[in-house]
Amino acid sequence: MLPLGVRPGRQRRSHGPANTNGTDSDGSDEGMPDLGPQVFNPSLEDVLNVRHLLQWNVAHGLPEELIDMIIDAAEYWPSIEQKMQHKRVIQKDRDQVLLKTVPLCYDRNSLEQGSSPTPLPHRGAHPCRKIVFNISSHDQGGRQRRDNMYEFSWTWFDTEVIHHAHTRNMYVNGTEQEILDNERGQVRKHYTEADALLLPRGNKLQGNGAHVSDMQHNTIVWDYRDDIQADSPEAFEIQKTLGRGRLNLDGHGVHELEVGDSIALWARARFPGWSNHVERASVRMYWAV
Repeated sequence: MLPLGVRPGRQRRSHGPANTNGTDSDGSDEGMPDLGPQVFNPSLEDVLNVRHLLQWNVAHGLPEELIDMIIDAAEYWPSIEQKMQHKRVIQKDRDQVLLKTVPLCYDRNSLEQGSSPTPLPHRGAHPCRKIVFNISSHDQGGRQRRDNMYEFSWTWFDTEVIHHAHTRNMYVNGTEQEILDNERGQVRKHYTEADALLLPRGNKLQGNGAHVSDMQHNTIVWDYRDDIQADSPEAFEIQKTLGRGRLNLDGHGVHELEVGDSIALWARARFPGWSNHVERASVRMYWAV
């Protein structure tokens, strides 16, 4: 078996979900730090071929339950990645959707061409196994960096699950459609103290370091095996030192996704003078077959 850090589709990570500097992708993102061995992301055809070999080319064949265990242990899952198309600067109260993933277990071309597209091969009603977010961003900078750089940071990123996105005409004539309210931040919204989106919450994806003008490269991995409880000391430490929301550390964001769901990645900024500068963003979703 390959070493932990270079297994197919595997991100280097410490115990539990953690941020790392770099990208999960194929090396095409210029300017991202080099983490060493490139991650290999198998195609759907690759995974189906391996399953066929284990079932029919091994002496006597392996039972499907054992094949499932082998595939999951090796993290040999197909995936689809969506990337932000151009740089963004999100000003105060003009939150924007940076990208929306292709609905889980669907092919974009089939969604564009048919009214009743067939999902890709998958295993079970909740086949998602891992989601990898890559974000390169910073705020407006301009002041001395604090020891705890995520404290009092008013630029951050959230996720929103779009349930049954495969039924919502996301793609028309090759163009992705806006299906969420104010996706491009066309209207500056007025957030009050009663509004849940006024400040970063415990379920945020990632915060920018406050008053840090240098580019920050964050890789956030959600894994179906994550089990850090929100009220644990470890969760509070991750929130403080890595800028992640402590409510997203127990794997529920992966477990609860259903076939056809999409994830929207929001960038936010609050209060006068604050702005969220996003150089790159991508989301890769892995599912079991």
